[in-house]
Amino acid sequence: MLLGHFPRVPFDWAELLAEAGWEVEARPEAELGASFDGDRQLLVARAEDGGERLLKAMDALDEYDCSAILPVLPHGDAERVLDFVRRGVADVLVEPVSPEELLAAVERVERRAALYRDNRNYNRALERANKELSESLNILRMDQIAGRQVQKSLLPQEPIVHRGYTVTHTILPSLYLSGDFVAYHLVLDRYILFFLADVSGHGASSAFVTVLLRFLLKRIIRRHVRERDWAALARAPEGFVEHLNRQILAAGIEKQITLFGGAIDTERHLLRYAVAAQVPMPVMVVDGDARFLHGRGKVVGLFEEARWETYEIALPERFRLVVVSDGLLETLPGATLGEREAELLARLRRHHGDHQEICRALGLEGLKEVADDVSILTIARGQMP
Repeated sequence: MLLGHFPRVPFDWAELLAEAGWEVEARPEAELGASFDGDRQLLVARAEDGGERLLKAMDALDEYDCSAILPVLPHGDAERVLDFVRRGVADVLVEPVSPEELLAAVERVERRAALYRDNRNYNRALERANKELSESLNILRMDQIAGRQVQKSLLPQEPIVHRGYTVTHTILPSLYLSGDFVAYHLVLDRYILFFLADVSGHGASSAFVTVLLRFLLKRIIRRHVRERDWAALARAPEGFVEHLNRQILAAGIEKQITLFGGAIDTERHLLRYAVAAQVPMPVMVVDGDARFLHGRGKVVGLFEEARWETYEIALPERFRLVVVSDGLLETLPGATLGEREAELLARLRRHHGDHQEICRALGLEGLKEVADDVSILTIARGQMP
């Protein structure tokens, strides 16, 4: 504690404060403001000139240091006391001062100064945390934007139009990155291979799995093309979901994937497909009627020995196959899954033109923010009445 020079007082202030446990350093009034550190010291200052010099010295201090100063005035002056209060002091004493008053005032100043120090340290820590958080969020935002560009580059860049078949898609991510993924390829000028997958969760971790899906599918397709494996393509997607399941489990990703994958033989006009817990099931629209495809299968990435059945149907000259992710159901009216699926079928019975018309009918054009990723894949053949 710094103690100003106190002549003509009825008791020894330095001795009193020392007995109370303070380390006391007495200085002349002219030196009271020199090298004062409110973090480690209290200043008891007797302002013999009425406080003018002390107020000027306090102008150079911040509010935290001022909170650690106890002015002692030789006479009561309300305006001057108010001047000190405006500077942030916790207390002002007016002589004569008793030992009890002095000790009580010093304790009040100490508590106030400690509170100021705690608040300042908290504010500084908060400012550092906010700055670090802002920098981290900016890095995350840039990473997500970059990741989104990478993910978009892996999606089909344009529709497939081949032998009367048209395949196209739309994805609305709930975040920068999407857990939904769509892929379709024309292989050996005959087979259209496609799938729509929904990876559990949201954000970057789910998006990274979609990159893995893309890699696995491309690797399989390259092998079939390189070897011109017509027999394997004729059986596709037989074995694909099992292969994907093994890869996901081996990677230890702890993600589950729902999936609808298929292959269309554009010469024989056959659709072969596999289902991995896809909800809702794909909708086949033929002659104005919309029905869910039949089939079922377990989720990918959960069961080691799981098997998936491959279904086969002949394709009519005119049809629309509409595959949507479960995120779309959340945008449709209805209190239950059954009611929302019924609404999906009803809309597709009324509107089954091209991809854009179907998207409009399902409300995708007006959606700006979605709670879950929304994806739609359409495969069309012929002009619908």
